[in-house]
Amino acid sequence: MKRKGLGEARRLFRARRFPDVIRLLEPEVFRYRENFEYFQLLGFSCLHAGDFGGAFSYISRAYQLKDDEPSVILGLAAVHFRRAENESALQRWLEVVEAQPSNPIARRGLDLLRKGMTPGTLQEFIDSGRLKTLFPPLPRRAALAPILIAGLSLLILAGLAWMTVRLGGPRGPQRPGVSVIEIPSDLSSFVDIGTDFPFVLSEREVRQTFRKAKNELLTYSDNLAIVDINRMLLSNAAPAVKERARMLKGFVTQATFDTLKDAYPYAAVMKQPALYDGASVAWKGKVANLKVAKESIAFDLLVGYDQEKQLEGIVPVTVPFAADLANGGAVEVLGQVVMNGTAPTLLTISLHRLAQ
Repeated sequence: MKRKGLGEARRLFRARRFPDVIRLLEPEVFRYRENFEYFQLLGFSCLHAGDFGGAFSYISRAYQLKDDEPSVILGLAAVHFRRAENESALQRWLEVVEAQPSNPIARRGLDLLRKGMTPGTLQEFIDSGRLKTLFPPLPRRAALAPILIAGLSLLILAGLAWMTVRLGGPRGPQRPGVSVIEIPSDLSSFVDIGTDFPFVLSEREVRQTFRKAKNELLTYSDNLAIVDINRMLLSNAAPAVKERARMLKGFVTQATFDTLKDAYPYAAVMKQPALYDGASVAWKGKVANLKVAKESIAFDLLVGYDQEKQLEGIVPVTVPFAADLANGGAVEVLGQVVMNGTAPTLLTISLHRLAQ
């Protein structure tokens, strides 16, 4: 963390700013690989952000560093319960009760298991938001004054938004900065001469594609926007257009398992890989050729082979954080497509281990 230590992460965590904690801590995973608090804060933040794959990986590492900490065991139990791995959840909650017989969270979990849950009722429980009642307890919120100020600011912003709507202003989700990016109005030509491009577009198609990519970003359809932006970058669009397209690409954010929209299957990406550079995908498969280095993990994902029925293909995967993996293990990788020459690779955002 450049000039920012775990103290900043603690402050953000107390303020319930879990995505900010994740953004702050994840790039430093190898710097803090022996630090229990680092993995606890990061794992719990993933838990509250809905990234259960990341939560399980980070909390598991915290457990390896300190296996008698009840809050960490509660975190693992919550993930197991979320995945309907009831035997593992039971074991974890019993560990907590053995150390703290009156622990209300572990007791609540054991009571739920005792009553029994069908897949349908489990999903209802999750959808209702009650899964958070099984999460480890959170620290007290930050000081009251900043919260009151923030609340007042939100009320003011809400009032301004209401006035904007009443006055006929822009409606729907907005993304600050995207709407101001435009193709220069004095551009003499929207296209370059020549056909030596993967995509050859007319001026009308360039304008339409640019407008479409902007609208997709404004509605947070990042995966759709990526393809349209890449189509312009790979086309005969004029350099000034491509410069603006790269600016749009800078607004694309990484998805989570819960927020991923418009996911692209392996077969679609392999037809024209460069078109999907930067897109988020979630592919299932088996781990092969696992290599654990000092600061990263790499393996080949046997796509589609998680149930050993059909091998769709093999893609190299890089994992920039600690993860408990083994050759032959079935996983679902949420990753960003990264072009390496003419072949795509995956940079892992999060991953789930699958039951076999």
